[in-house]
Amino acid sequence: MKRILVIDDDKAFLQMVVILLEETGFKVGAANGGREALRQLMRDGPWDLVLCDILMPEQDGIETIQAILKANNRQKIIAMSGGGHYLPSHSALELAQAFGFVETIFKPFHEKQLLELIDKVLAS
Repeated sequence: MKRILVIDDDKAFLQMVVILLEETGFKVGAANGGREALRQLMRDGPWDLVLCDILMPEQDGIETIQAILKANNRQKIIAMSGGGHYLPSHSALELAQAFGFVETIFKPFHEKQLLELIDKVLAS
């Protein structure tokens, strides 16, 4: 069973993605922000895949992705963003891709779109 860690500060969105992935057959962890995610990664070791929101308070997704890749440069990551007041989603996701092998997906997305991207990343 593949393990996926989902990082997002929007609790309703986080819960929705966790439920979707669990129903699809993944073992899923959830973190309500970058700092919590890094604690989980330190405690539980690497996951098969990390889904990380970009625009979050306290520690944004770019900082989180940098820290994850510093600890494990082979960690598979999908960055997610719906944009924000000051940064459009495409700019945030382009920035995330600059840090290495990071796939991206725009929020909101369809379940099928997310699951296809997850399959693609896990197969690579």
